[in-house]
Amino acid sequence: MPYSHIKHFRPDRWLYLFLCVHFLVWTITPSLVRFNLPLDSIEGTIWGHQLEWGYDKNPYLNGWLTALATSMDGQSGWMVYVFSQICVIACMWAMWKLAKNILPPVYALISVLLLESIQYFNFHAIDFNDNTLELGLWALAMYFFYKALRADDDRGRYPETISWMLTGLFAGLGMMAKYYTITLIAGMGLFLLLHQENRKRLTTLPPYFGLAVFLLVCFPHVLWLFSHDFITVKYVVDRGSSVPSWTNHFVYPIQFMWQQFEALLPIIVPLSLLLIGKKPILNPVRFNINTFNQKFLFYVACVPFLLTLSISLLLGTKLRAGWGMPLLSTWGIILIAAIQPHLNKRKIICLLAYTFILLAALVSGYSISLMRPTTTTSANFPGREIAAHITKQWHDTYHTKLEYVGGSRWISGNISFYSPDHPAVFIEWDEQRAPWINQQDMQKKGAVYVWDMEQVNDLPVEAQQKILQFKNVSVSEFNWHRNKINLPPIKLAVVIVPPGS
Repeated sequence: MPYSHIKHFRPDRWLYLFLCVHFLVWTITPSLVRFNLPLDSIEGTIWGHQLEWGYDKNPYLNGWLTALATSMDGQSGWMVYVFSQICVIACMWAMWKLAKNILPPVYALISVLLLESIQYFNFHAIDFNDNTLELGLWALAMYFFYKALRADDDRGRYPETISWMLTGLFAGLGMMAKYYTITLIAGMGLFLLLHQENRKRLTTLPPYFGLAVFLLVCFPHVLWLFSHDFITVKYVVDRGSSVPSWTNHFVYPIQFMWQQFEALLPIIVPLSLLLIGKKPILNPVRFNINTFNQKFLFYVACVPFLLTLSISLLLGTKLRAGWGMPLLSTWGIILIAAIQPHLNKRKIICLLAYTFILLAALVSGYSISLMRPTTTTSANFPGREIAAHITKQWHDTYHTKLEYVGGSRWISGNISFYSPDHPAVFIEWDEQRAPWINQQDMQKKGAVYVWDMEQVNDLPVEAQQKILQFKNVSVSEFNWHRNKINLPPIKLAVVIVPPGS
């Protein structure tokens, strides 16, 4: 074995210790240092209040899981952070299991430890959203796809049919988290179709069981799209659109590549710890990465990235940096497989120490940045105070439950989540964005309309026009938490629509 000189080392134990520590610190820390849930998590609570088969921005999975998380912890929000880290841990676990099929165990461990240096796996994964969901779902789909294709050579616990069904399940859930998962499915599909050994699988039943599971997961959402004017698809198109220019076809792909390179760049530090020292720097007994594994990594890791760039290159689509979160999951495996550093006990101890020190440094830096902020942050937003004030104002006036709140996603979403009444949100007073709103019932029970006076121009034009029609507008001010930089108070305009109006 390439690491036979490393005695009494148990990679699996260190892997699970690392996963436990990562999970605990990145769950507990935001729960303690944040006064408010992040932006996307608040949006998820709006959707989760209404269990639909789709929403105006995303399919249903984000909203449903956020609803599950918040139902388990009330208004504290800590379970939202738990769900975020479950996604991260699921990704790392799946990459560990996949890596062990490609690399020796100690190298598989290192490939996972390297991921801690990528921002997508630490403070960027705090916000529970579609990108965070993709981390875990993509990795699980990759792993079980690998197991399904290698079923003939595998004596593991997953029979071929189960592996295909799990592949279909996680690929389907990935699509129901975000349509961007289609790039991973395309990569897996090409690997399946373009290679004769894999293509033979299509003459057997198990792949079709996986396809059936995938279609079953996606089918309710497809039906929902037809009855909701394909609003989610339109959002995706609008999200990637920009002012037409020939430069878009080059600037956006290059920008996206640079953003992902920046995210991956910190891996250089732990890699250097494996290369620095006495010769040999590289493993003198190099382990072989067979052709199947090389092709597999190309199709699941590189093809989604290349497809993303190709779409932007051809259509001039604007790409968002956060879309790259699931793209870098396999790069720990790829880099270790390519470099194959020579290992000894000292190098492994140094890497483990660096990983845990890095973890502590990232958590400390994140905490300090919120407790001593130098800029506006959602962590210090007075969402609870706003919700308590609006709810009390309603109760004191009408002595009934507040059933509806209308306004921007952020303001009205905070009121909906932190208010004990959990009113339904009329997003930007738009029936398409909030199809669950029953106008007649809202007129019967009344509502509160609220918006930030400083950010009213950020609302859609239709919402701004409706604001001009509101009468009896009152203004309330709320101070930021930890206001070290003297931010002005948040000025909220409030309109109360009485029941029966």
